[in-house]
Amino acid sequence: MEESKIEIVACTDKWLSKDRRDLEETVTVFKGKSIAFYHVDVTKFPSFPNITMLSHVTQACYYRLMLPEILPKSIRKVLYLDGDIIVRHSLLPLWNTNLKDYAVGAVPDVFEIEYSRAYSTRLNYPPQYGYFNSGVLLVNLEYWRKHRVVRDLLSYLQEHADILDCHDQDVLNALFYDKKVVFPIKYNLVCGFLWSSSQYDFGRYEKELHEDLRDPVIVHLTGEKPWAGYLRQPQHPFSSTFFKYQSQTKWKGVKIDRRPFKLRVINFVADTLRKYGLKSQVPLWYEYIEIAPID
Repeated sequence: MEESKIEIVACTDKWLSKDRRDLEETVTVFKGKSIAFYHVDVTKFPSFPNITMLSHVTQACYYRLMLPEILPKSIRKVLYLDGDIIVRHSLLPLWNTNLKDYAVGAVPDVFEIEYSRAYSTRLNYPPQYGYFNSGVLLVNLEYWRKHRVVRDLLSYLQEHADILDCHDQDVLNALFYDKKVVFPIKYNLVCGFLWSSSQYDFGRYEKELHEDLRDPVIVHLTGEKPWAGYLRQPQHPFSSTFFKYQSQTKWKGVKIDRRPFKLRVINFVADTLRKYGLKSQVPLWYEYIEIAPID
């Protein structure tokens, strides 16, 4: 992946012509950027998990497990990115990481320290290996194909479905806990690292986070989404960064608000009263730290 030539890969089980055109128009206006679509036919994989409705989880979340089968054999490495991220700087240093004999490269999950023993006990591996977030993955497709990883992933899904809490992320950790390259937090800054009530070992990451919190390479919007029509206060520190990039697309100003009309009216009135000090602020179970992001 050269700096000036980047191909975005989209895996989908539906051929939605309008969505495809919208994405192509958005990507190709930037010099050296292209997008390729690959159709996922899960019927070719009898043991593929059958998910109907699990809150925000859909069958598509498992597509990352099938990348060696979906993508051409000529592609030896791929950088997987969740849809709710912001890329703020070059990904070339990340891409150039030599995975050697490792299956993936990933960033520790924000809850790794607090819940590492619970994760490892449930997934049956030593706790010292921690737990990574699967929202950003540098995948060594050569390793996966050589070791028939897809077979093992699907087998694990079938045999341990009852113990999986984080779905595909659990499966990846269970199989790759000792076959991973650990990346700096700046390559997958999830919301939990920005909470004032830390859920991680601050002492362990203090030096690294001093710079990464203000100027991360990848921001992962794992909490409330800036594009949602209703944003509680305080907003995510990098909300303005999202809107900056959104304004460069055909979706400028678009928000998605799934609240019923009655609830929107109630929220509007309550927010107006709070603005003028006529109603107390709603306590949140989290608060963001005070930072001035470098944009």
